[in-house]
Amino acid sequence: MSVSDRVSVRSELSASSQIPIDDTSDFGSRKPSAVTAGLISLTQNLGLSWFGKRLTYLFRRIGLLMMGECADVTLFGARLRIYPHNNVSEKRVLFATQLFDPAEREALKALAAPGAVFLDIGANVGLYSISVGEAFVAHADTRILAVEPHPYIYRRLAFNAALNPTYNITAVEAGIADHEGTLSLTLHGDNLGETRMVQADITGSLDNPADAIAADKVVEVPVISLMQLVDAQGLKRIDGMKVDVEGFEEKVMLPFFDIAPDALLPRVIIIENNVRHWDVDIVAVAATRGYASHRISKNNLMLSRDPS
Repeated sequence: MSVSDRVSVRSELSASSQIPIDDTSDFGSRKPSAVTAGLISLTQNLGLSWFGKRLTYLFRRIGLLMMGECADVTLFGARLRIYPHNNVSEKRVLFATQLFDPAEREALKALAAPGAVFLDIGANVGLYSISVGEAFVAHADTRILAVEPHPYIYRRLAFNAALNPTYNITAVEAGIADHEGTLSLTLHGDNLGETRMVQADITGSLDNPADAIAADKVVEVPVISLMQLVDAQGLKRIDGMKVDVEGFEEKVMLPFFDIAPDALLPRVIIIENNVRHWDVDIVAVAATRGYASHRISKNNLMLSRDPS
């Protein structure tokens, strides 16, 4: 698919899905109202107690009712344009930054050092990348690769990365799989972060009709393997990696563990805990490459490896 064809497809899908994307107006033109900004500040400072969380959710609900489709804000020391209405991750980070995967982000930020490299696989709009960038920016020659296949989310990601050039975030529009080519990506208007790669075709071409996906709910996206991404970007080291691919973890990680040299193995990998859905136990495979597994939060595992 040519660049012009891909742009045409995106325009048609965006129009039909009514998914808001403003990546042309200047930062600050979407500033929230004073009242909304006050609610955002309040919810971000209510703490981690049970009562604080309850108040956070209450005021968040009020804030969402009052605000427009997006807001220009400062988070993680960075400028961001956040769309909280159709992306749970953006809603969480805007109204409760302190609740947004704090242990996971701290483990990755602790890797900050000269020349450090972070790979954000399934980057969404770049929230992990920006958070890690807040720590990495203090060191020379750091790199962050934020990889996202969803055409709408990618545009939001690229816009946020461009707003913060000192964080040295490279946005890559692709999915990570076990081969180079294309795959179908499901589209979820209510929560764009729940989109996932599927190996089934659209309605009408499946052996099992129960697996059918409506034609207007998928888009074909380019995919490459993780090692192909590493080679294309000329990476010689990877310090940290986050993998959030909605159940597609085996296609991302198993080929990498199979052929990656020790020098490329990340010290820390944050991966969504989908053990019950995997055909192959990724944690067990990771252990053969020297990784220890830790339950870091309700939804995520941390794989850690001592390079020595």
